Amino acid sequence: MPRTTKTTKRVATRRVVKPVAAPAPELHECHCGCKCTPLKKAFYLGGMFILGFLVAFFFACPCHKHGPKMPRMHPVFVNGCLDMQSVKCPKMQEMLAVADVDANGCVSEEEYRMAKRAMRREMREQKMEE
Repeated sequence: MPRTTKTTKRVATRRVVKPVAAPAPELHECHCGCKCTPLKKAFYLGGMFILGFLVAFFFACPCHKHGPKMPRMHPVFVNGCLDMQSVKCPKMQEMLAVADVDANGCVSEEEYRMAKRAMRREMREQKMEE
């Protein structure tokens, strides 16, 4: 008797795998109508922080920390007398008119230093009162 062998074929079936999409980030509608992701918001916030920091760093006046300071004055002395045109501050000019102790019409370097110290003292006292 002839021998019959039964052969089975395995048919390979392909599984169809649908690509799973990553969940989309939540979009939030802004007041301007654009859709902002949290990452986009973080970039905007970080950029504004850096911009504000740079503006404060470069444009902030250091004199606001310690109160008003006297402006730098470079007085010119001609033959030992102060040239009043070299003094730009009107308040200092008034103070120097009174500072002429010996009433010779000439403000010497000593009289100038004394007037400047007195003016600083006044400014310090005004600061303490505030």
